[in-house]
Amino acid sequence: MKNPSPPASSAGNRLDRRRGSIFKRSADERIRDTGAESCVRPHVAVLRPRHLDQAEEATDASLREWADLTGFDLLDHPFQTDFIAASFAHAGSLEAPVLRASRKVGFYVNLFFQAMCGWDSLHPGLLSKLREFDIVHTSETFHSFSWEALQAKRAHGCKLVTTVRENHPFVNERFQTMRDMKSAVLREADLHIATTECRRQRLLLEGAKPTQVQVIPRGVDVQRFTPLGGDGGVRARLGLVDEEFVILGVVGSRWGQDVQNLVYAVKRLSEDPECSKRRIRLVLAGSDSEHMLLKRLAHRIGLQAILTVTAFKKENIARVYRAADAFAWVRTEQSGWREDSPYVLPEALASGLPVIATQSSSTAEVLGGGGVLVPPSDPQALSQAIKSLVLDAGYREQLSATGRQLAESRHDARCVARRLAVEYERLLER
Repeated sequence: MKNPSPPASSAGNRLDRRRGSIFKRSADERIRDTGAESCVRPHVAVLRPRHLDQAEEATDASLREWADLTGFDLLDHPFQTDFIAASFAHAGSLEAPVLRASRKVGFYVNLFFQAMCGWDSLHPGLLSKLREFDIVHTSETFHSFSWEALQAKRAHGCKLVTTVRENHPFVNERFQTMRDMKSAVLREADLHIATTECRRQRLLLEGAKPTQVQVIPRGVDVQRFTPLGGDGGVRARLGLVDEEFVILGVVGSRWGQDVQNLVYAVKRLSEDPECSKRRIRLVLAGSDSEHMLLKRLAHRIGLQAILTVTAFKKENIARVYRAADAFAWVRTEQSGWREDSPYVLPEALASGLPVIATQSSSTAEVLGGGGVLVPPSDPQALSQAIKSLVLDAGYREQLSATGRQLAESRHDARCVARRLAVEYERLLER
């Protein structure tokens, strides 16, 4: 299957922020160094929660040049996944009807399964459906569908690959049976792919062998997410003028972003005399229940004139990045799930945006020199970081160029897909 062409960019009224050969390098030039010129075409079953397919879409599209992929729709989620274009094989879970009827009741049904037999989700018939595949590529070691993938390896002889995004070691081990299942997946998988070095260290701490683990970062379509091409009129539709310094943030309580502290930081800067020459505008994107709360907060502190809370269609996201001058990813300290390098960071880097991010386990590794790190839950440090970008155009240009270089060298989806294809080939040669 041929790799689909990226959507053509549509230039808006705003000029490109960056120009030069660094943004015009061919992906084919970079891909030549990632492996052999040809490899077998394995039949690969991809098991992961469907919402993660948004993050992996560009990599999957490129990977189809070298492998036959079949995705399985495994878990229901309370947030929108209908916009994901990839087709899925059906593998419904036992508690899915309950989840659709009531999230609260479904949670307790799920918890009952975990306590009784270790299953966070049970997918009847999945084992037989995996019989035809050469490789089963699953998400995380702790999901019960990863345990089901291990049963396919044991029964049918396929290779088992996991991708790990969780930073905390020994997570999701509430019950002994769950710990045993996770430990078996950890030991018996043929390959664990860690998206950062931090996650590789977590796998080693949990007991994985160094030969089992490879670091392969997230992929992003660097031809679609680029500083070139204009914003397609996004700034005009939002009522933003060229003189404004636009900070783009993402609203989404699932990831624990501390967006209120971002609002407080912008409030401080709106009263800073040094920043008075260029008005700061905060745009928070995403469809979330926090929208109304944030609007009320902005009205309460007198920030409603410079805060825009909105949602964008998926096909417009690349233009939204190009409409901004900086990107902010902020979050609070919290226990439990710590996925600290979301797919939006490589997208922002590829778009040439200087990034301000909360310092956490993997953020520094992902950003490299393409962003500014601040402590969590510290509006004062956050405001100072934003101020440094507002006042220093040279600093912004430096971060923009560095970020784009990092995106091209680490996160180009075609190169990431090629690395995966090479690993698949090595597994099948054993």
